[in-house]
Amino acid sequence: MKRKLLDAALVLASAAATGLCVSFYLPPAAELFSLCPFLFVLMRRAREMKLRDALRVGIMYFYAYYLVVWHWFLLMYPLDFTGLPRSGALAAVLAAWLGLPLFQAVFAMWQIPLFALAARSRAFYKENGAPRLSAPLLYAAMYAFFEWIQTIGWAGVPWGRLAIGQASVPTMIGGASLFGSYFISFMIVLANGYFALAILNARRGRAASSALPLTAAGVVIASTLLCGALCVNAADAAASGRTVKIAVLQGNVSSTDKWSDGSYDNLHNIYEGLAARASWDGAELVVVPETAIPVTVNESAEAMEDWESIANDYGVVVIATGYWRRGSVYNNAVFGVDPDTGIDEGSVYAKRHLVPFGEFVPFEEVFSVLIPPLAELDMFGSNVTVGDKYGAVETRFGTVGPMVCFDSIYETSGIGAVASGAEILTVSTNDSWFDGSAAIYQHTAQAVLRAVECGRYVLRAGNTGYSCVIAPTGRITASVPVEERGYAIVEAEMRSTRTLYSVIGNAFVYACGAASFASCAAGAADIYINRRKRRADAPPSGGVD
Repeated sequence: MKRKLLDAALVLASAAATGLCVSFYLPPAAELFSLCPFLFVLMRRAREMKLRDALRVGIMYFYAYYLVVWHWFLLMYPLDFTGLPRSGALAAVLAAWLGLPLFQAVFAMWQIPLFALAARSRAFYKENGAPRLSAPLLYAAMYAFFEWIQTIGWAGVPWGRLAIGQASVPTMIGGASLFGSYFISFMIVLANGYFALAILNARRGRAASSALPLTAAGVVIASTLLCGALCVNAADAAASGRTVKIAVLQGNVSSTDKWSDGSYDNLHNIYEGLAARASWDGAELVVVPETAIPVTVNESAEAMEDWESIANDYGVVVIATGYWRRGSVYNNAVFGVDPDTGIDEGSVYAKRHLVPFGEFVPFEEVFSVLIPPLAELDMFGSNVTVGDKYGAVETRFGTVGPMVCFDSIYETSGIGAVASGAEILTVSTNDSWFDGSAAIYQHTAQAVLRAVECGRYVLRAGNTGYSCVIAPTGRITASVPVEERGYAIVEAEMRSTRTLYSVIGNAFVYACGAASFASCAAGAADIYINRRKRRADAPPSGGVD
């Protein structure tokens, strides 16, 4: 009993520490050790775990982890911008904070019984039950594969991937340009796994055998840093020579004020003033936040004229945003506005990844009965329609690949835009409801990963922040402080070169998935062979003549 309680404490502590790394309360280096207690328990118990035990460990770790990662939901109370009563806001916040982590954990936990199954194979564990050096490699592959699974479908929200905890260290994430952010997560888990294996060997009285996994952990960290440094240098050397002076605008308008009646003139004046000041500083292209002026643009002659006059009066190309009607449906859209030709209605980008309960309500009839406040969070009043293609807005300076808010947490948004010809990427977002919490920086870190993966400058414009310019190396080169009005301006390159990852996509993670399932098949085969052998070796039943 004491051992089970100790194991539970180790698993929960590991989950909390890793969640704090991904939330930036602990330094990036801590993430190289934070999974050790969890992996120590997992590798020690894997071969003896029954399905029930494996699922218990899985739900314990991942639910605690995601509760920490999504802790900022609690800071959104009382959701003043939604108009909900305090009781409804509390119900919505608690449902989101408790429900989304549980939903994600229920899927993530299945990697634990799969690892326990694969652990029955002699390729990963010795006859005496000691893990081989291949065991951490297997679990790292499973972890990366399950991170990818969490991008699938409307409920797939890859907000808590391990790589974002390293977003402030370009040499740690540089390898994402080769194999994506899942490769970074793989290496983090692998290093932790070897540290845990070294501790496990030492605890079993085999201190001498701890040297090899410790060396392996060092090699993993060193190779990640070396690979990242080489990729950073390659990104620096890939200059195209074609530059444009770009400004990201931050209006710093609260969600309550933004969505209030009669806000149009104030919002227009704010963004016109910022565009004017940026143009006087030499800006040639400006990027505005998500739905900077929340109207259906192509249904408003005033909005069309105002965006075109800003571009024309100040001689800047505007990457503008707003709702856009296509037939009977409405999109959350990005469009280009040229000083001479006006709005390009032929290359309007419609947001591809909508926010559940913000822009649409999944299973609306069910939630209307079970948790009515969640069904009432739709800010637009009716469901926004998802876009059907990746962004490519043509401008006089080259092709811009736009992403809107939630789009930026999915790697397919970036590599899809690059495949469509994007030479620079933009993220228009409204993070004002995050209210200065860790969510702002978690969301920004996703854009950092997109810059590295795609080898493109990413121009991120947030309503209240964090607005910044991210170089292809992952370095933030200019920014506007959170909750201040202003703009950041830089000379950015339009690039046409391709990173390996933007060409091969998620080949690495597919290989991780194939290796995981092959390992499970090997474990199942060993179980079958061992059972047949035990039956063959068993003495015959019945009497003796």
